[in-house]
Amino acid sequence: MRFILVLCLGFFQLAWGQEAISIPYLDPVSRSEIKLEAFVYEPKQSNGKTIVFSHGSTGGNKAVIAETIKFLRIGKIASDRGYRMVSFMRKGRGKSEGVFVEESNKCDQNALNQEVGDAYPQLLQVTTWVANKYGADKLIFMGHSRGGFLSSYFAGRHPERTLAAISLAGVWSAFCEKSNGGFSRNMFSNSSQVFKNQFWAYFENDSYFAPDRFNDPQYDWFSATAKTNGVVFNKYPQLDRKDGHETGTWRPDVWASDVFSWLDGMK
Repeated sequence: MRFILVLCLGFFQLAWGQEAISIPYLDPVSRSEIKLEAFVYEPKQSNGKTIVFSHGSTGGNKAVIAETIKFLRIGKIASDRGYRMVSFMRKGRGKSEGVFVEESNKCDQNALNQEVGDAYPQLLQVTTWVANKYGADKLIFMGHSRGGFLSSYFAGRHPERTLAAISLAGVWSAFCEKSNGGFSRNMFSNSSQVFKNQFWAYFENDSYFAPDRFNDPQYDWFSATAKTNGVVFNKYPQLDRKDGHETGTWRPDVWASDVFSWLDGMK
């Protein structure tokens, strides 16, 4: 009984300040309004900065589509540091309404553009809602995997609405980067030329960046591109995760001090 009580108290502390909400989204295809599942992590003492957090792909696992990802660890660290964090599930994921069509399993440029074209309007509308709700002129965009890609993508398209962008193992379609003309490489290169307040955090032994996928296992391309364009790049250890791609969300303690100290200096 004591062991169970300790676990429950630990979860309560982890979820402190979390509120489940829904954010309206007008689907440009169906022209119908749906609700996106979202969570807000409120700090006890706010520093006036708000983060919009975007999740990644299913990794090809269809069962993951129905799972809600709350990012409790990251939300707890962010709120403890004085940041409000709003995370949301894109349509058809978790308890968000709508049909999940983001992953076509195709590698051609047209298919990938359509996938991003489905995800980007959701981030855009969520951004507008968050900015209006909390009176924020500029927001911090942070995300993991596809969410990291979207955060950098948004910053490059809307620097006037972005305070900073953080990519945690960001990539769109690592499995077919070789055959799609460098889709993710082109985006990160273009975005970092437009918007400099970016922090790219990547992790050792991440299978998504192995030679048979993105083909940048030591992040030579990412580090060189970041240096050329004046953005921050850091590589972090894998720690106890089986795959380094999990480290960014399961072990935020490895990168959070660097990233949030960097964000603290943003005005």
